[in-house]
Amino acid sequence: MADKGGIQLLPENRKRIDVKIPGENRLIYTGAILIVLVLVLAGGLWIYSGSLTNQIKADDDQITALEKQRDAKAEQNLITLAKQLSITSQILKNHTYWSVGLSKIESALQSNVQFKSFSATLGENSLHIRATSDNYTTIAKQLAAFVADDAIKDISLDGVNALTSGKLDFNIRVGFDPAKFLTNQ
Repeated sequence: MADKGGIQLLPENRKRIDVKIPGENRLIYTGAILIVLVLVLAGGLWIYSGSLTNQIKADDDQITALEKQRDAKAEQNLITLAKQLSITSQILKNHTYWSVGLSKIESALQSNVQFKSFSATLGENSLHIRATSDNYTTIAKQLAAFVADDAIKDISLDGVNALTSGKLDFNIRVGFDPAKFLTNQ
């Protein structure tokens, strides 16, 4: 078309002028890289999600297999036994050992003292003793022997009466600490 009717309007060789603007394709390249990264990340997450799903299924299968091996009746019996042992140990822990307290009374008893009556009240933490003795010295020694025990809190001599046989009749109230007097150390 350069030659129309013998007249050439444009020269035969054309020069192409390219104008290069720095950074004109940078946005396209950055977008393409971001799309590739997002696709790779999405693919990695999809593969990771699949592996987690498979692991959950395997764990569920393992739990189901263990559940089938359980013996529910034996487990219930073990739970019952554990509760019974707990109650029994609590009972033994709080058990009152009167034999311990009586052995302390026995060891503190003077040889010339004879019991006529003996009663104990756990609610009041006290012992009531009616006894006879040869003389006032023995009664004093008996009171001192009771006071020497740290499990005894207080002692009261309620009365001393002379008997026709020459012996002395007396009443003692012994207050004790149950934590020290009635527990097996």
